[in-house]
Amino acid sequence: MEKRNILHWYAGASGTHRLSHRSSAQPSHPTDQDGCRLTFRAPSDDLDFASPHFPGGSLINALYDRDLMRLSDRGGASAMIGSRWANLCSIALERGAQRTIVPVQPETDPLRFDRVIRLDDVPAISAQASRLKLQNPDFLLISDDDQVQRVFAADAKFSVDTAKSRQVSSDAVTSLIAMGPAIERLVPNLRPDALIEDGIFLCPDYSLTRRLLRTRRGLQRVTVADDEVRLISVDAESFLDTLGHGSLIDLLASLDDLPLDHHGSLSLSLFYFRLARALIGCWIDRTNPLLLYNDLPVVDLNIVEDTLRTDVSRETDAWRLMLYWNEIAEQLRRQRSAIDHVTALPISGKDLRARIDVAAKAAGVEPPSTNRVRRALGAWFRERYRVQFGPVPPPVDDFDALLARLAAFGRSLRPGLEAKAEEVILDFVSAPVAADHPALPAVIQ
Repeated sequence: MEKRNILHWYAGASGTHRLSHRSSAQPSHPTDQDGCRLTFRAPSDDLDFASPHFPGGSLINALYDRDLMRLSDRGGASAMIGSRWANLCSIALERGAQRTIVPVQPETDPLRFDRVIRLDDVPAISAQASRLKLQNPDFLLISDDDQVQRVFAADAKFSVDTAKSRQVSSDAVTSLIAMGPAIERLVPNLRPDALIEDGIFLCPDYSLTRRLLRTRRGLQRVTVADDEVRLISVDAESFLDTLGHGSLIDLLASLDDLPLDHHGSLSLSLFYFRLARALIGCWIDRTNPLLLYNDLPVVDLNIVEDTLRTDVSRETDAWRLMLYWNEIAEQLRRQRSAIDHVTALPISGKDLRARIDVAAKAAGVEPPSTNRVRRALGAWFRERYRVQFGPVPPPVDDFDALLARLAAFGRSLRPGLEAKAEEVILDFVSAPVAADHPALPAVIQ
């Protein structure tokens, strides 16, 4: 394969609570012999940077802390990171068309491509691939010349340990192309004799990717070979540029006041981004109604930051402040769960299934999905509560009294529930084609 100049593209361009943990006898950052603070940009080994402000004591342990990952994903962190990385990969591929992208090992033959087809942002492709249980890579790359047309997949993976070779294999692409018109519209000039090859993964060129490729161990074992990975360089500020969390991240970083500059370390910026999203997840749990019914959370980052500033203290750090917010949020999660339990539809799945079967047999049709019937009936049931009690914003002064009122109201709905259950079941049985789109909205639990 012809070798060309390697493209190394750089993404982007553009109430007070005291939790004391610092020892006054020990500085939080190193100093030189004259007592001046030493500040470092991101070193190649920034993952090993140690600090008591990190869960697990080091940056790499903090990034893999299961509580941080779980709580930040309540705020949508992983989805936002993945979406941002896919967009950066798309830009990189478009700018790198007819050139190469950086291999892990310099001696690896570069892959050439002339056209980029993005698949991950086409809902019809994702939906059809999901129905057919096919792998759906983010991109198709096409190399054209007079003799042969080559097609291979590229998948954006921010974490290389989540990459599996089958996701970009020639078999996966062949099956995807066989889907027909949906793909053909995107690739109108695909030749019948096109050579389908195994593809590549696009990963960020920063310290964690390099560490994972070297040690082969992350949250999961790294199973892809180096020659299946191509790297795109990205700095912390350009990665976070469009995510809109810069001010919140700066505030959290200022609490720890580390000698490692988070603006120069993507790994450290990701730690604070995950902390920010964990706080936002806690904020949602603290402010959402206790009696949920199709409520979509609205988050104003400025309000979150203003509230955070009222809680900060130079005697705590970003991680422990997040844990404090989580403690408050957990109390409300438990209350919300208790309300969901008291207001749950008082018809078992087994009972509902039996009723559906009887109605379907009488009508001589296939029985509709129990889950769809239950969602429609449950939506009606929950709506009655919202009409009666409203959203019930937190906090509630006498929560036990509220639970008692909710339970009493539920008992009063029993006679009407029986009649409504029969009505909903008959609607599904008499109109099975519409069963995929019940008129009543699903309850958000």
